[in-house]
Amino acid sequence: MLGPQGSKVGLDRWLVLPVATLSLGVGMIHAAVVGDHFREETLSGVFFVMVAVFHLGWGVLFARRPQVGLAALGLLVNATVVATWLVTRTVGLPFGAHPGVPEPIATPDLLATLFESLIVAGTAALALPFLRNMAKRSRYLVASADLGVVMALIVITMVVSYALVDISVNGGHGALMDQAGAAPP
Repeated sequence: MLGPQGSKVGLDRWLVLPVATLSLGVGMIHAAVVGDHFREETLSGVFFVMVAVFHLGWGVLFARRPQVGLAALGLLVNATVVATWLVTRTVGLPFGAHPGVPEPIATPDLLATLFESLIVAGTAALALPFLRNMAKRSRYLVASADLGVVMALIVITMVVSYALVDISVNGGHGALMDQAGAAPP
């Protein structure tokens, strides 16, 4: 398959565009909560800026020039972010504003992690040869990917809006941590 500007990509657009769209959505969700995380701790804010910039940039780049190497990078980064989220929600990070304290689960971070998990699955199907062959055979299962992209955009818009309202009304992430009994030192 030839991609934009004649690049050989070997990746099917039916999976590339939904994965790229999810990445853009996750980037917007992370960008929406950057200020809240900076107020809690600078390192946390920097992490969210880096994750937001990665997701936004990777999503655009991957949609324009899908390549196996970019799919592998998306797989690695998203799997790392999902693993980090699991640690922060189960045992807490060993450093930061609340060391060793699990963070409460909120709707925006749960949906962002769900989207990142779907990105992991999609990029794995695109980057790993044996999964890519399976995905090509089951293409009919995702023939409605365009509808999926539209639905993802609607959900992403709702989640970003919810996150911004939650921050302004309830105090956001820091307030959740205080309610969970993890007052800053």
